[in-house]
Amino acid sequence: MKSLLSTIIVLVAVSAHAVEPFQDVTDAVGLKGLGGSVAAWGDFDNDGWPDLYTSGQLWKNEVGKKFTRFAAPLGGDGIWGDFDNDGFLDLFCWAGGRVYRNLEGKGFKLVEGAIPALPTTVSLGATWGDFNADGYLDLYVGGYEVWPSKEYPDVILLNQKGEKFVEHWRQKRILRSRGITAADFDEDGDLDIYVSNYRLQPNLLMRNDGKAAFADVAKTLKTDGDGDLGAWGHTIGSSWGDFDNDGHFDLFVGNFSHPPAYQDRPKFLRNLGPKSQFQFEDKSGTAGLRWQESYASPALGDFDNDGLLDLFFTTVYGGDRSVLYRNAGDWKFEEVTVPSKIVTATTYQGAWCDFDGDGYLDLVSGGRLFKNAGGTNSWLKVKLIAKQANRSAIGASVRLQLGEQVIVRQVEGATGQGNQNDLTLHFGLGQHKEPVKLSIRWTDGGRQELEAKINQRVVVKQ
Repeated sequence: MKSLLSTIIVLVAVSAHAVEPFQDVTDAVGLKGLGGSVAAWGDFDNDGWPDLYTSGQLWKNEVGKKFTRFAAPLGGDGIWGDFDNDGFLDLFCWAGGRVYRNLEGKGFKLVEGAIPALPTTVSLGATWGDFNADGYLDLYVGGYEVWPSKEYPDVILLNQKGEKFVEHWRQKRILRSRGITAADFDEDGDLDIYVSNYRLQPNLLMRNDGKAAFADVAKTLKTDGDGDLGAWGHTIGSSWGDFDNDGHFDLFVGNFSHPPAYQDRPKFLRNLGPKSQFQFEDKSGTAGLRWQESYASPALGDFDNDGLLDLFFTTVYGGDRSVLYRNAGDWKFEEVTVPSKIVTATTYQGAWCDFDGDGYLDLVSGGRLFKNAGGTNSWLKVKLIAKQANRSAIGASVRLQLGEQVIVRQVEGATGQGNQNDLTLHFGLGQHKEPVKLSIRWTDGGRQELEAKINQRVVVKQ
């Protein structure tokens, strides 16, 4: 018990330490010419090293030392998910609606007719998730606009046993969606969806009944935005993550906002859990995030391995700059952009991944790869492989108990606007040195518990 209590103290206190600067290794690892479009990390060839897809190009990770361009007939922004449950990650590109089947890590093939004719002619994002609990990954595809004359509806596509998708639902009240991200925020075993809507429109929190019937509960649970101001926000992308280590998934809402005060600013929303019917509490007032007009896509990751999720947030106007905020605990965040030396161009690109296997999260943003200098804190990485249902384990979660704190991570189908963090879960453990106990909740409702030694990557098969 003494070691666990000391761990809790370290998790809170370590945020006062200096930030080690990141190193721009883009050219050194062979990524010269890396595009700045949205990015998705995924181990497409199952060699244990996460690869990078961005700007229509696939970069193969060569044991954490360098990247080589992988010749593949791919195109458009996309996200990784094993849609046919063969154990290899496939790629969905929302522009035009295309699915590329992974040929056992050796190449890709366009699956003709996999996606029905979509009403979403213009789309900026989508997310994977097994919404109807049949064991296959489905898709929520956002619809955007051609300003100012046309707007497009969102759709839900249900997977037909890894062969094709059929349209299940089409939005009637058309809103201008951008980032789409999913999490089981109400802890009932199915994935719910948060939709970030632009042009001062309310955001959606689509609660799943477990059979892919969704109800928008955003207003009831206070996640739609602050309509009391006279308008909502220009939300570009949002991210789920447990900021306070109470075991419940909180929400960061990434609002772009012009100077008028009635426009919704970025929000830190705390999930109050089952005792409060999963209502959300706005903690933005104490968070300390400075205002910039052109905030865009957020990405959450524990970059300093202190056990608390930190925030990287991109911007898209010249004169503004993307920012890195360290979670100092108690819903307070401190800006560490300057000492981190993360300098990016205006961009929507932002995704975390430990590309070199040293246990510290690295960042791709603005067409650059920034290597984390690391430190002395402990860590654990967990790669989940489901038995049959949804082999890539998107939607599965892992809980790790340290004293009174619960660190929880979930395998995500997307984050921010169109980005995707690595599917391998990452836990910072502060100065904890003992093995830790993991509690896994698989997407089919199965539970699994095990003990793991720290400072390693563990692969857990269901």
